[in-house]
Amino acid sequence: MIVETLRHTKGNGPINISQIADRAKTTTEQVTLILGPMLQLGDPSGVQLTYSARFKLAFEAVRNGGLQQVARALSWQEFEAFAEECLQTVGFDTQKGIIVKDDSRRWQIDVIAKKGRMILAVDCKHWESPGYDSKLRNAAEHQSLALHALLQQMTARGEVEREGVLALPLILTIFEPRSREIDGAVVVSVEQFADFLEGVSPFSSELPFIHAQSIAKSSIN
Repeated sequence: MIVETLRHTKGNGPINISQIADRAKTTTEQVTLILGPMLQLGDPSGVQLTYSARFKLAFEAVRNGGLQQVARALSWQEFEAFAEECLQTVGFDTQKGIIVKDDSRRWQIDVIAKKGRMILAVDCKHWESPGYDSKLRNAAEHQSLALHALLQQMTARGEVEREGVLALPLILTIFEPRSREIDGAVVVSVEQFADFLEGVSPFSSELPFIHAQSIAKSSIN
């Protein structure tokens, strides 16, 4: 039922209780009974879901074994938009799809967020299966190298002061990760992302922040 709701509302379409019930092979009463409390709505019919509401439903389906179906029902664009929405809610300025390059290659960062001394580089992993250590290590390496290139580029352009700037590589997943941190990057599920952002601080010594002042000066061609 939840997966069919996600499929039906893809593209910002409104909830149609009758169609969802038909596709899920259940009754409209049952759909209302399940979706209403989840969305904190008495009658969800006709409602257009926000990214946050869609991901709330998505994680509930994932917890009940529907990871692959959920990944297929969500687009990578709305995965990034969800991350941006969460970041902006707690006061971050954001940019999506940032391309940076160093002497060897080009890098893409899904979402860059800035707030005070902090810069967060978010990699949204739209995976259909849990992130095994090898996949997460590859993602962590990519994100750390991309973030170093970004800091070099920003410093060369005079966009940030080298002193005091702290940057954090983040990997956002649909599923709950086995480890909070891997190879210098923080791994957070969509369910925990908002709570994580509420508590993140440049004074969080347990987080693997990269100090901009430790990045060697170089120009990005």
